[in-house]
Amino acid sequence: MREQVILRSGGQMETLDSIIDTLAPDSLLRALSRVQLEGLLAKSNRRELKKGDVLINQGDEEGDFAVYLLSGALKISFVSAGGREIILNYCAPNELVGEIALLDSGPRTATVTAVVPSAVLLLPTQAFLETVSNNPASVVGVMRELARRVRQLNLVVESDRTFSMGPRLARALVRLIDRNREDGELIYNPSQNDLGAFAGLARENVSRLLTEWEAQEVIERKGRALVVRDIEYLELLAEFGDDG
Repeated sequence: MREQVILRSGGQMETLDSIIDTLAPDSLLRALSRVQLEGLLAKSNRRELKKGDVLINQGDEEGDFAVYLLSGALKISFVSAGGREIILNYCAPNELVGEIALLDSGPRTATVTAVVPSAVLLLPTQAFLETVSNNPASVVGVMRELARRVRQLNLVVESDRTFSMGPRLARALVRLIDRNREDGELIYNPSQNDLGAFAGLARENVSRLLTEWEAQEVIERKGRALVVRDIEYLELLAEFGDDG
């Protein structure tokens, strides 16, 4: 039986097997074989982040690593030409961030920030490229995953152009519901500014919609925390828009 390599930090530990077994289903890393993944992860470095720590800055010249999230949460955002922050996504444990850098080592297109205390692995770009180049099947797997993501992005962009403000905010809230709880509370406890940046809406519109939905008992506010009381309503609104 082979010996597992263990990654340790701050009293926590993860084996390579446990990381590989919990990779997100759509992770770019799944294009690699298990042996290849073990070799790549063994060359990675672990880093602990405090809330608010910026791991990657938009515009950084060299993307020489990708980020695998072990625990916590990361916010992926960028600043538009008009100076407005746009939140692209929130990354949950077992997901990969900054994977474009694994392919082109170009300037960073987004900023990655820890929204809660988090632990990450930094995967070196050079090690990934060497791993993939040694196995043509891995190259095909990477291309298929990238094609799938382009298709998915096209669908998101098209729906954002079509949907009005209510459905767009509903989509953001549905994506942020903590599925590990049964009370409908949101993960990361986003501010109205963050919700607006995530849904592509002005904060004033977010505030108005939340007030309307609170009166309709769709959501409830508990201090700064937001709780979804009618998940089915928001899911229908998010999927079908105002015609649902």
